[in-house]
Amino acid sequence: MLLRLLLLGTAGLLGTTLLAPVVLKGGVDAFYGRFTTPPAGSLVLGTSRAAQGIRPAVLAARLAGQFEGPLLNYAFTLTHSPYGPAYLRSIQRKLRPEVRNGLFIVAVDPWSLSLTGPEGAFPEDNSFIGQLHQVSQNPNLAYLTRYQTKPLYRLPLDYATATERLHPDGWLEVNIGTDSTQVVARTARKLQDYRRLAASQRLSAGRLVALRQTIKFLKQHGRVVLVRLPVGPSLLRLEQQCQPGFDQLMRQMAADYALTYLDYSARPYATTDGNHLQRAASTAFSQQLAADLIPQ
Repeated sequence: MLLRLLLLGTAGLLGTTLLAPVVLKGGVDAFYGRFTTPPAGSLVLGTSRAAQGIRPAVLAARLAGQFEGPLLNYAFTLTHSPYGPAYLRSIQRKLRPEVRNGLFIVAVDPWSLSLTGPEGAFPEDNSFIGQLHQVSQNPNLAYLTRYQTKPLYRLPLDYATATERLHPDGWLEVNIGTDSTQVVARTARKLQDYRRLAASQRLSAGRLVALRQTIKFLKQHGRVVLVRLPVGPSLLRLEQQCQPGFDQLMRQMAADYALTYLDYSARPYATTDGNHLQRAASTAFSQQLAADLIPQ
């Protein structure tokens, strides 16, 4: 019995030793780390395009001293963080209330403002964005117990071999092949996904209201910039076909709130799938974005 207890204790200690660094460094999955950092002074917002495409470290290095930090990439996915009441509440929880000179990069595209189903029924309400109230705890036990679904013993191995690596500043680094054959194949699959999405979605009045509410909230805390990220030519054509007035709508919204609107959608940055920037391209794009944010 004593030997068995000793073995169990040793196994438990070994498991804790391997698991603790993964959890405390925020390496559980592609989202968890953003809920373990302290409240932010500035934010990058949007879906996975922004999560992978905008690097806070690059912006902070170029714009040092021009806004309150830390700058956190708080963008998730189209499933979790389209603009809506739930995302706004999560943003309000993550931002330090006393901030007055923050920088807020609000990434927009037609999909993040569209909806399938009736107005007012926002699917993300049932996700961690809608249900997680504690967004700045390390370890974040509420997330680990409700939204982390892998067996705990898998986490150290998955962390060591993951193609996705969430950085402490919220940038999601994705390491996948970028040779032309792979990119072409992924782009074709992604385009099919978005064609199906286009057939079922429409521009949402409720999401537009939520975006306006998000802008008004953030303007109390600093500078807000609307940004449309680069995408591949085929996906951009689909967006223009589905919502031909989207760019003008964003320009009007920027004018209504005296914001800068930066449209990079047609810029030729390399993507992994027509939708997300490659690692090197995310650095180059973030450098360009930083340059365009410097007051003239």
